[in-house]
Formats: sequence, C-alpha cells, structure tokens
Amino acid sequence: MSALLIDIGNTRLKWAWCDDGPPPPSRADAATLPTPWRHAGAAAHAAPAERAALVGTWRHLLGTGRAPAIWIANVAGAALAGEVGALLVETFGHVPLQWVRTASAHGTLANGYREPAQLGVDRWVGSIGAHRWLPGETLLVVTAGTATTLDIVTATPGGARFEGGLILPGLALMLGTLARNTAQLPELGVLDTGAGAARAVRALGADNTHDAIAAGCLAAQAGAIERSWRVLAERGPVRCLLSGGARHAVAGALAMPYEMHDNLVLLGLHAMAQPA
Repeated sequence: MSALLIDIGNTRLKWAWCDDGPPPPSRADAATLPTPWRHAGAAAHAAPAERAALVGTWRHLLGTGRAPAIWIANVAGAALAGEVGALLVETFGHVPLQWVRTASAHGTLANGYREPAQLGVDRWVGSIGAHRWLPGETLLVVTAGTATTLDIVTATPGGARFEGGLILPGLALMLGTLARNTAQLPELGVLDTGAGAARAVRALGADNTHDAIAAGCLAAQAGAIERSWRVLAERGPVRCLLSGGARHAVAGALAMPYEMHDNLVLLGLHAMAQPA
C-alpha cells in the first residue's frame, strides 16, 4: 500500500507520497540518509489556496488505486489539524488517519525527556527517522525551521536514547525580530543571507549593514550548533544531521562536518509507517 506522510509545522505543511514500488535513487544532497519518496511538496498555512490545491495533487497521485495509509505529525494546533483533516476527507473520503503522538519509546529508541509526552512530536519523529537509518551512532539532529531545534540521540547497548536538546528562535524569527524592534535596520529574509554573510561569520566581521545583520543571526545559529557538536565530540564520534527550510542558509555558516536531509520528520513518519 502507498503512504501519504504529512508534517504540519509551525508555518508550512510538508508532505511526501511513497509508492509500493522500488525506492527512488538517492539524491545527491541526502548523503547517507535516503529520501524514500518520489513525490513531495509543501503549502504555507497563510496561503489557503496552496492547501486547497493539494486535493488535486493527491487525487492525481492516487489515480485509480486504493487510498494510501496516512501518517501525520502536527505541531500547529487543533484548528489547523481540523482543516487538514477536512482536506483529506475531501480527497480520500473517510479513511483512517494516523495522528502520531510522542511516546516513551519507539522500537529501540527510548525517550529520555523528563516528561516524555511534553516532547514536541516533530522532534521525536525526526529523531526516529535519523536513528532508523543510523543506528548505533551518536547524533546531533538539527532542524532549522520556524524554531531551530538541536536534539541529541546517543547509542546505548541494544538501542538508543533521545537525551533532549536545545530550542532557539529560527533564522527568520531572529531576522524579523531585529528589524521590528530597531528603528533603522532593514528587514531581511532567510534568502537574503547569502555567501557574503557566511564569509562574514567566518571572518568575524561585516563591512556593510545588510551582511552585519545576516551574519549576526547566522553566527547565533552556527554557534549553538557548533558548541553542541564540540561538547558531544569530546565524548566520542558524533554525526550532525541538518534539516529544515533554512538549512542551506545555516549550513553556509558552519565550520564542522554535517549532512543535510530534506525533512527528517517525513523520514521518521516513513519509518513508523513500515510494517514491524
């Protein structure tokens, strides 16, 4: 059976459609992590027309086949969940929906949060996806989205443990907050943080206001990631996995090894959707 995987984030809905056939070839930017779907996309919450268009896209992918298994991770609240549920009913009729919840364990991965249910489902599912393909390794899982999250998965005898991590404002939030709360600084978007800003991070200085703003916000992101990676590396080998919509901008400022993936939450949903 095919599967529709849905990651409802803070600002966008991301989705992937997995067919029954052989997996697609690995993408060049996926490194050792696969992208086991041929079709994927996203729709902004603030653009209802984009979400409405998903009905036609999903019906086209369905063709004359059976409705897919549908797995969903949602951090955007009940109202948006209801809207997405209505879209799915419009597309497929009343079919079972797997709304994933954070648990105390999944397979060989234990949840080490003090109150496991309080861990965001996106962080939990992303860690499941990373651990599924890199078992036995210590991982620093970085998602550069609306918020930037840094999560630690450590290997244990016979499995792994989600140890917790850090949450900081995402790159776009940092840029926007700086512009809104200062009198004369311009507002920049993530796409405005280019190579000049990345060079300024490494050189510890920018010679113009545009790059100074971008470099300052990038340096804050990179500093948190690099410090966490160094602390973990003192204990032994560690792998940094970088995902999220701002991953390319953040990657340009990093002075450490990392591997990128389109969406670790979707990869985790894919792992959960597989038969045990």
